[in-house]
Amino acid sequence: MDPFEELYTEYRQDIYRFICKLTDYDLDLSEELLSETFYQAFLSFGRFRGECEIKTWLCQIAKNTYSTYIRKEISKEHLCDRLQKMQYTEDISKHIENRELLRCIENILNGCDKKARDIVQYRMYAGLKFKEIAKLENIKETTAKVIFYRTKLYIQTQLKERFDYEI
Repeated sequence: MDPFEELYTEYRQDIYRFICKLTDYDLDLSEELLSETFYQAFLSFGRFRGECEIKTWLCQIAKNTYSTYIRKEISKEHLCDRLQKMQYTEDISKHIENRELLRCIENILNGCDKKARDIVQYRMYAGLKFKEIAKLENIKETTAKVIFYRTKLYIQTQLKERFDYEI
């Protein structure tokens, strides 16, 4: 087995779970993005410098792949199509409420600076440790923690002020 196959085998599940969280558990889309993530990783494998954990590097590629997808594909029609395809169950209103809350949080996050946005996404979606986040962002671990908690507080405040929603 070549080194990249070993990499794929070892990290595929972790990266897939991370992507599932990013896509709100859209399994078909997650599979697509997983393939694209490892394709991009394969293309840039020779440039990996080892400055962070390989899993952290793959999560960054996955996040970039997802961001590219969002910029290209998500539109109001696409969101409507996805909602129409949803299986109607008893708790559909709860599902819609959760999706709407996530959309509001994403809108608030988009208004934050890139570093704050990335730190929150690494922590919340990838479950990365602050130490790993600090390496990715080239900052101190304590700085990553402070930015995360300040951004979290900002999101909570904005949810209350703009949407009258408390977490």
